[in-house]
Amino acid sequence: MNKQLKTKNFSKQLLIILTIICSIAVANLYYDQVLLTNISKDFSVSASLSGVLITAIQIGYTLGLLFIVPLGDRYSRKILIILSIIGSAVLLYLMTLASSFNLIIVIGFLMGLSTVSAQLIIPFVSSNMPSEKRGAIVGHLLTGVFLGVLLGRVFGGVIGQLLGWRAVHEVAAIILLVLAVYLYYALPNDNIKKESSYKNIILSLPPLLKKEKVLRETIVFGAAAFCAFNIFWVSLSFILGNHPYHYGSAMVGMFGFLGVAGALAAGFTGKLVNSKKVGLWNIFALTIMFVSFLLLGIGWANFAILIIVTFTLDVGSRMNMSLNQGRIYKLNPQNHSRLNSLYMVGYYLGGSLGSWLGTSVYHSFGVVGITIVSCVVLLLAYTYYLITNKFLKREGE
Repeated sequence: MNKQLKTKNFSKQLLIILTIICSIAVANLYYDQVLLTNISKDFSVSASLSGVLITAIQIGYTLGLLFIVPLGDRYSRKILIILSIIGSAVLLYLMTLASSFNLIIVIGFLMGLSTVSAQLIIPFVSSNMPSEKRGAIVGHLLTGVFLGVLLGRVFGGVIGQLLGWRAVHEVAAIILLVLAVYLYYALPNDNIKKESSYKNIILSLPPLLKKEKVLRETIVFGAAAFCAFNIFWVSLSFILGNHPYHYGSAMVGMFGFLGVAGALAAGFTGKLVNSKKVGLWNIFALTIMFVSFLLLGIGWANFAILIIVTFTLDVGSRMNMSLNQGRIYKLNPQNHSRLNSLYMVGYYLGGSLGSWLGTSVYHSFGVVGITIVSCVVLLLAYTYYLITNKFLKREGE
């Protein structure tokens, strides 16, 4: 009876809309990635310095994952989701009013901090679902998250070139406010048992990390993949904007359509989570990315090769992400907010490092530099897997 009630609370229509909302919420983090050249010109800052904005947004998002997402184990996730969406809308609009680049960095940081609604929605839905349906539902919501990356780049690139980067933020803010009103009436109440103390929740994070071997492994895989992924995407706007291409932000946004491949990959990889050697599938996903960077280093000046590299990097990255989160949501449902928080903190710390490395290394060493650094990052993940699995085998686990 309880399982039927939980399923009824989240109708198919609501789940579809929540998937769309996850997509729109995540897009907030990616608009400025393709608008970076426009913003840097508007504020008369160097291209290398402009990357600080992307890093600030992702650091803010990482801190939101660490300190706001765990609140879902203490307070109603419904209220937290609505507040997160409203906060993101207000801060997106405030970015358009910023009078200096330093101010937009500060507001961008706060916008990233507030943009955690998708990572509140996923554990909210999964913990209120019967276990046999949980994997499929999480897979659908993750597809929305993946498509949010695509939406952010395409919408940001096209609208940014037509109407300017400020228009992108203004339209996004209006859409978010409308969604917040809808969720106020449509979302069911959060009936999962809550912890009594936020302090205890935060203090429980390190022991949880120490206890869950699967969590540690997925954090390493996720951080390495997202670091390499961001190195490429932050650099891509500069690669396409300079010789031999000289394209605008719209073309960078069009490359985001290749992210559909990653979303499709996430759909079939959800079934691989139940594999006995699921860690090897993670390694396979990282290998796709590794080979992609080798191809980038060899043929980046060829437009067709650049398309292939973008396509395969998205496939490898999204496949890795889908496997990681599928493995995490097989753990204790009562800890889902905290498990998701810890994983996503590691994931976006890797992404923040990648954003910084992408701008710094590209402007110092070009495409060869970002190829080498990305391959080294992925090799570190391989090394961790080999070392830890050797030790686990020795212990008979």
